[in-house]
Amino acid sequence: MQNILNFFTTNSRSANFKTFGQVHLFILFVAVIISIYIYKRCKENRKLELFIGSVLVLQQISLYSWYIIGGFNTIKEGLPLYHCRVAIICVGLGLVLNKNILMKIGSYVGIFGAIGALLFPNLDPFTFPHITQFSFFIGHLFLLWGSVYLLMIKKVGMSKDDLKDSLIYINIYHVLMFILNNSVHSNYGYMSAPPFYIGVDLHPLLNGSLVMIIFSVILLTEYIFINNLKVSKEDSNEYSLVQ
Repeated sequence: MQNILNFFTTNSRSANFKTFGQVHLFILFVAVIISIYIYKRCKENRKLELFIGSVLVLQQISLYSWYIIGGFNTIKEGLPLYHCRVAIICVGLGLVLNKNILMKIGSYVGIFGAIGALLFPNLDPFTFPHITQFSFFIGHLFLLWGSVYLLMIKKVGMSKDDLKDSLIYINIYHVLMFILNNSVHSNYGYMSAPPFYIGVDLHPLLNGSLVMIIFSVILLTEYIFINNLKVSKEDSNEYSLVQ
């Protein structure tokens, strides 16, 4: 009974999850193996889409229910306003509702965000295991797998207009997060400070500007890479037909 209470506790404690420890390395191994399996073996499958989408939606519902019921930093930490939370909601609802624009935005932001979060987890201050930590890894694992599926199997590549709209949306989001962070003393979108210490203390305005530049470059890089990959595969298929 005590273990269950500890799993759902809202009393902050020292986090004992060890980055690149045995548990973390096992999670990374699972992330890589299933990502490779999806890329190599999977085909478009509506049941798989509904499964991944449903897991992501339920993960978000569970997380926010805990924040609201427990009242743990609900405004400062518990809103769906971090990059990966936005991406999880977009990918989850996009897959369940089969909405193309949500799948595009979610997967482009999500694949980079999921990889970064899984490599350098920024966990809430609770002793492992805890609901927020399970939610963190389940959400980011399925975000990664959903993004790999969407970009590599379903091939939801962006057009130039999609890219332009995505860049506009994400930079409006960053500006709004900067304003909100100053109002409630939070760090949504990591616009006030990096998710981990980088050796220097950046002024929030400089940090926010760097975040906007980094994400714009990432979106543009992904757009070029994924669309070039798509063209290469199409050319390869045409060559095979000719042969």
